[in-house]
Amino acid sequence: MPDLRKLGATGSMRGDGGQIERMNPEPKRPNYRHVELAQKILDIAGERSISPGERLAEQALASLCNVSRTPIRKALQVLADRGLVTPEAEGGYILAVDPAATARLDDTAATEGESEIHAAILRDLAAGRIAETQTIASLQRRYTVSRQTVQNALMKLSEGNLAERGAGQQWLLKQFAVSGDAAMRSYEFRLVTEPLAITLPDFRRDLSALTALRQSMLILKGMSEATFDRKLFERTDFDFHTLIAKSCGNPFMAEALVNHHRRRRTTPPAGHVAVFRLMQSNLEHLQILEQIERGQMELAADLMKVHLQLSRQQRPRIAGRGVPATFKIVSR
Repeated sequence: MPDLRKLGATGSMRGDGGQIERMNPEPKRPNYRHVELAQKILDIAGERSISPGERLAEQALASLCNVSRTPIRKALQVLADRGLVTPEAEGGYILAVDPAATARLDDTAATEGESEIHAAILRDLAAGRIAETQTIASLQRRYTVSRQTVQNALMKLSEGNLAERGAGQQWLLKQFAVSGDAAMRSYEFRLVTEPLAITLPDFRRDLSALTALRQSMLILKGMSEATFDRKLFERTDFDFHTLIAKSCGNPFMAEALVNHHRRRRTTPPAGHVAVFRLMQSNLEHLQILEQIERGQMELAADLMKVHLQLSRQQRPRIAGRGVPATFKIVSR
């Protein structure tokens, strides 16, 4: 693999008194989604007790992460640039560190300023302090930051389906997605579409992906309230609902649901959800997954509907702790 950090086509040379000086541009920061995927690869390696020196297979990672091999290669390159994996001469990568002892990569893709502007735009949009139609220049003036910082924040909003390019220099921000009733409207949409997606005749079960999700869910199930890993839950929750969307067999519904889940993942939660509710939600995911594996799609759809209704309330329907009665009935 060529070393892109060498002079190559992007560098330049200058003569100065017979002395040649290399003028390399500042290294380009990786796409934040590739950094997220790189962290996901480390999480998977830790969950499966992969040790330093073991090979990371691209195809297996692509299946586990529910993406193609191209973004996996980009993510592995991110890890290689940080010395966390080592490229093999014949291709592929070797894990170079203990994932459990490695600091998270979550915030390395964006500068502190970009993260702040991204959050500020969402806050101001939700509160109605800025209009839905903006330009980079107008946001620069409002937040007193560089053009590049605003542009990167808008690109991140775009990838989260919270903004899109308009005519000319305009950007269209999606205020409805962060408004006060956005969460309620989101659950209305999901209650109609997600149970239906499971029952569509062309739904295709990806058993390897379901097995990988089960492993993450079982890890979460073994945690106490004190040790519960919110980050792992958020990733598993996103992967679970996205997999159902992509498996439904209807490309229009799949596109709508995947875009919605990306937006849901990017949008800050309206309020704090108790750890116990997240633990219970994980158990509900497990029950739905089990019925999909068994081919009991109508039952899985019913359980999905109950799951979304409980999540909409952000607390269990019944008093006390434990899996709701509906889910206990189908427990193994």
